[in-house]
Amino acid sequence: MKKLLGFSEITAVLLSGCGEVQISINKDQEVESRETGSNKKDNEKVELMNDGVESEEVTDADKQKAILQFINEDIYKVAEYEVVAFQSLASVSGVNFTDDPTVYKELTRNTIPAYEKALKEAKDIEAEIPELEVMTDRIVTATQTFYDALILEKKAIEDQDEDLINQSNAKIEEYYKLVEVYNSDMKVLAEKYGVTYDLNEPKQNVQEL
Repeated sequence: MKKLLGFSEITAVLLSGCGEVQISINKDQEVESRETGSNKKDNEKVELMNDGVESEEVTDADKQKAILQFINEDIYKVAEYEVVAFQSLASVSGVNFTDDPTVYKELTRNTIPAYEKALKEAKDIEAEIPELEVMTDRIVTATQTFYDALILEKKAIEDQDEDLINQSNAKIEEYYKLVEVYNSDMKVLAEKYGVTYDLNEPKQNVQEL
């Protein structure tokens, strides 16, 4: 039976796009934001619409914190379970493949349960600012796609159906493309608000802002 795509060197793709972010804020803008926030302490709600609807003003500093929290906390929770699932799958696929029963046992006992948690965490994310709504949807779509790939792999082994293996591999390829687009657009969004999306630097805690 055709093997699942090689995962002996698999990396946690979402993890590489979170937990590795540093902040880069223009100091003048930072001071201005703080002063603005201070001056408006007694008047936190402003009228933004002529229909009289009031809502709290969201400053760039607020958006910076929301973006950091999204990357370093919300997505990190997803990525933690992804790491477990990826390592589990890597242990029985690619160069580590031995036989279908071994793969099936690992899938059902470890890989799929771990990834179900990753998918749940993704679906539980609540975007705090409108700019993050699209990113949240993309994370849910990506994790759902990888989860579907795992279920197809499980079904393929049960039915000894090579076509299902091909479908599973296609889903995995789709997942990688989705995450690549997410990371690219997340970098653009982050840098728009003064957050440097650097995959080679240690993450910065939101409280450090």
